[in-house]
Amino acid sequence: MPEQEKATNVRTGEETVTEVPTADEAYVASLLREREGYARHSRADRVADVDAELKRLGVSVAGGKETAVESKPRRTATRSK
Repeated sequence: MPEQEKATNVRTGEETVTEVPTADEAYVASLLREREGYARHSRADRVADVDAELKRLGVSVAGGKETAVESKPRRTATRSK
């Protein structure tokens, strides 16, 4: 789910809220763009590679559209400061 980021317009002082994609969402979006390019140029081998990575992330691509797949939560490493 995208995170919401507040910003203030310096000219008007109006506050706006924008949605910022998480790192995983940005990665999935880039994979989908990459897959689209491979499909457009008939690179089935590369499409299969991208599909495998999307599947690993819990996203399935059916008929060119992404669908979410229920998966177990992943543990991520955190940096200690």
